[in-house]
Amino acid sequence: AVVSTQSTGVQSEVRKIRQTEMRRVEEKISSEINHCINIIISWIKVLLKSKQEKDDFLSDVGVQSPTRACVEVCRFLSSCVVGTLNGPIDGENLQHVMIEIGVRFHGALLDHLMGYQYNVVGAMQLIQDVHKYSATVKRFKDPFVDELFEALNKLCNLLVVPPDQLIEFWNLGSLAHIEHGFLVQFVKLRADYRKNNIQSKLPSFGTHVRA
Repeated sequence: AVVSTQSTGVQSEVRKIRQTEMRRVEEKISSEINHCINIIISWIKVLLKSKQEKDDFLSDVGVQSPTRACVEVCRFLSSCVVGTLNGPIDGENLQHVMIEIGVRFHGALLDHLMGYQYNVVGAMQLIQDVHKYSATVKRFKDPFVDELFEALNKLCNLLVVPPDQLIEFWNLGSLAHIEHGFLVQFVKLRADYRKNNIQSKLPSFGTHVRA
């Protein structure tokens, strides 16, 4: 009976040690994955900043193929991110990682785009870029990430529509869920904002109802 009790005690201690080690390993893996995601997003920011020309979205020569920044970022995401992570990470863990990358990429891209001005041709160029970004993140296979980029595409329409039609788009679909102040700041990116007195054509805060 004494031996049995001792054996049970040893087994219990072994289980505790094993659980502690498993938690330590999982935390280390989680930390390494987060570090990897940080590196991925940092490199995307570098590509956007270094490859995006300041006049990419102020062109008057017609819509070209996707901008160099867009092509480089999408190539990196497709080959170095999706291609590399498939294998070492799988199942739910892979899905969680891809969601995190998708959400953070969306945020980094939006911050980047807020630093430019857009004429009508440039806005069409932007929409073409966003279509390519959207097609690329579909490889992440997550509906929420897809929705983020679909909303970004609709947001870009505010840079294209004639000033007197802005109010029609303002509360349209997913835009109705976006904070009024942010929509105003985004519309201010239009190159014709002052010239066409667009501020006077925007709906007031009270008429923009967030669902």
